[in-house]
Amino acid sequence: MLKKIFKFLGITLAILLVIFLVWQNLKKPALVGDWQEQLKIASTAEFKGDTVVVHNVRNFRYSPTEADMHPGYYDRAYDLNAIKKVWYVAEPFNENKVAAHTFLSFEFNNGDFLSITIEARKTKDQTFNIYKGMIHTYPLMYIAADERDAVLLRANIRQDKVYVYPVKFSNPENARLLLTDMLNKMNDLLAHPAWYNSFWSNCTSSIVYHVNKLSPGRVSMLSWQLWLTASADELALKHGLLDTSLTIDEARKKYFITDRSIQAGDAPNYSQLIRQFDQN
Repeated sequence: MLKKIFKFLGITLAILLVIFLVWQNLKKPALVGDWQEQLKIASTAEFKGDTVVVHNVRNFRYSPTEADMHPGYYDRAYDLNAIKKVWYVAEPFNENKVAAHTFLSFEFNNGDFLSITIEARKTKDQTFNIYKGMIHTYPLMYIAADERDAVLLRANIRQDKVYVYPVKFSNPENARLLLTDMLNKMNDLLAHPAWYNSFWSNCTSSIVYHVNKLSPGRVSMLSWQLWLTASADELALKHGLLDTSLTIDEARKKYFITDRSIQAGDAPNYSQLIRQFDQN
């Protein structure tokens, strides 16, 4: 009798698993929705030879709290041949030493900075949940943002620990290729939406996807730091992706910018002020 019960339960679970997998496979990410304010308008890139015009660069202000949003966007042309440096930004969540948000910021010779942050696109009635992110819950979104939005929010409003590390390339041309690839992906998601996934398509693993396109197999997609992302900066240092000879503890001390960000406030030269690393 017990054997029959276990057999029945096994068959039932197998059927439920098949139903779940079919449902997940048939479920498609939406392009239209009642999105949260800061995720409502998608950025796009228009390539014109060596120039790219990025439309809807997000430039929100959050004051006095993150919930008090003051929307702002602008369009700007960037010279793809004038990328001076690429920066890797890490925001370990202060209440959780396991998880972090990471993104890239591109510095240009004329003083412009363009951040590309990869996020889960949520509706107004959703909050992010790592477990819901393991299944098809949130569409994947690439956002082009001003640093006074993407960095200042995290350092000044949330007052999280924020680190801004210089990225090292074996070939300077890779900076252009990396930005171009990320902007193409940003455009492609508007025609072919994809799902965010807490493991395989999160902010950090998506960056590694682009890095591996430039240098196949550079970082294993099975690296545990791609899931426990608070240690992703250590993974980047291990693979020679950070432009420093410091240990990870020394690098975290040098490239910690929260205090400088709070001191700088919403200054026009904000990005330069937070990078005064020689003062540490």
